[in-house]
Amino acid sequence: MSNTLLILLPPSEGKSSGGHGPSIDLPSLSFDQLNPTRLLMMKALVQLSGKPQVAQKMLGVKGSALEKARTDNAAVSSSPTALAIERYTGVMYDSINHVSLDDSAKKVFGESTIIMSGLFGVLRPFDFIPAYKLKMGAKLRRNKACSTIWQPLVTKVLTPIAEDRVVWDLLPREHMAAWEPSKVKIRNRFTVKFLEANVDGQLRTVNHWSKLLKGALIRHLVSNPEAAGSTELAPELLANFSHPEGYEYRPDISTEIEGVTEITFVKNTISQ
Repeated sequence: MSNTLLILLPPSEGKSSGGHGPSIDLPSLSFDQLNPTRLLMMKALVQLSGKPQVAQKMLGVKGSALEKARTDNAAVSSSPTALAIERYTGVMYDSINHVSLDDSAKKVFGESTIIMSGLFGVLRPFDFIPAYKLKMGAKLRRNKACSTIWQPLVTKVLTPIAEDRVVWDLLPREHMAAWEPSKVKIRNRFTVKFLEANVDGQLRTVNHWSKLLKGALIRHLVSNPEAAGSTELAPELLANFSHPEGYEYRPDISTEIEGVTEITFVKNTISQ
């Protein structure tokens, strides 16, 4: 396996319930230097989730969704755990479908992927975590957003890991705020966007399908780690990618600025 590939992912809004593991064991999580802050975040989450009006504002949900979130958060220290890759559900994680990867790709995925979390900072896919509800932008401690709290700590954690590696940064803006890549000597950082061409030939950003498309891209990356971890070979890897829904890599409108390459995929909808 190439040791130059690193993939950064957000968690999912949706999370599975229950779990087959014991209650959270912080020392067992990856990046144990984050555990003192993780403990403080968990305590604050339990405390604030116990206040209905505060919880509604903090969590951004109402009704039955709020009650479920408050119940999950109240038991965050004692409820069963599940692997992060199983806990996080939703379109992107369903599209990754890690259980269907072959053994080699599954190993690459586990060792090359880092998941940003508002509650835990950063995780590996096979860390055991409880069900919880907390957005990276939520204000949890001292009226600061989780991203602000985590930024210096996560940057310190990722600095030795991301240094001189090819980083596929698939984070939304909210989670990008949880670290400072400009402080890390990354070999190259790839971001991704998906566009559609309308009948006038104008390009517009795709939001609805982006998570599905990112999941398919991740499968391609971990199945081809040597090329995905190479600045030189990545363009050919992308050109050979058979993307769902007919999106194609467009090097002519992909851009590179100060070590950050924005990879653009376009779907021509005129003839469809």
